[in-house]
Amino acid sequence: MFISLLIFESCSSSKKVIYFQSTESREGQVVDLPSYRNEKVIRFRPDDILGITVNIPGAPNVAADYNLPLIPSATSENSTESGVIQGVGRQGYLIKKDGTIDFPVVGNIKVSGYTQGELEDFLKEVVMRRAKVTPVITVRIMNFDVYVTGEVSRPGKVRIDKDNINILEVLSLAGDMTIYGRRDDILLKRQTPDGGYMLISLDISKEDIISSPYYFLQQNDELYVKPNNAKAQSGIVSPLLSVTIGVSSFLMSLVTFVLMLSRQ
Repeated sequence: MFISLLIFESCSSSKKVIYFQSTESREGQVVDLPSYRNEKVIRFRPDDILGITVNIPGAPNVAADYNLPLIPSATSENSTESGVIQGVGRQGYLIKKDGTIDFPVVGNIKVSGYTQGELEDFLKEVVMRRAKVTPVITVRIMNFDVYVTGEVSRPGKVRIDKDNINILEVLSLAGDMTIYGRRDDILLKRQTPDGGYMLISLDISKEDIISSPYYFLQQNDELYVKPNNAKAQSGIVSPLLSVTIGVSSFLMSLVTFVLMLSRQ
């Protein structure tokens, strides 16, 4: 009976730490699961910082009019997160609360709601109409950050260098979940356009998480990996256990001392 209980507990524990579990055996099979990947590309919004570079082959002087000046600043595109200056970089555009930026020569233009590719195409058309040349424009979001706390190996801010990332990729960048993290109830905190927040529970132990509209993350998302029962209880049991052992040791020593005296 004891061995049976051990086997049952072992099977139950393994199911709690495995990702993408299915209700049926999938060994050796190829499964096509729907995904929101193409729809969940980052769209720019107020308070994002954009790095925009305009190049015009054969006309660098014209291109210079459409670029912000180069500065040796910790906010430059090629600076490190710690603020150590790596060289001269280009300033970033902070998207205002109304969703606009002040673009050189052109003036205020609305950029919120655009994806990286859409904004590049839009700015290309704007510059072509004015400069009568075909520019090469690159747009990058400079503050695509996701915050990970709880039961992961390296909690903290994760800097993303692309416009599309899912929850599993972010967890891997944070060193993956510890053995004490709950796979079935990861809390996602996401800001809404009106300034509020949504709290979403994600279960990455099930394969249908890939089909969730929240599988792909957005800028400034916060992930909290909850501890499992064993870890949560250890915070309470460990101090009590230490006190219990200490008191028990003292009582055993006292009893031993009394018995020695009685024998004498």
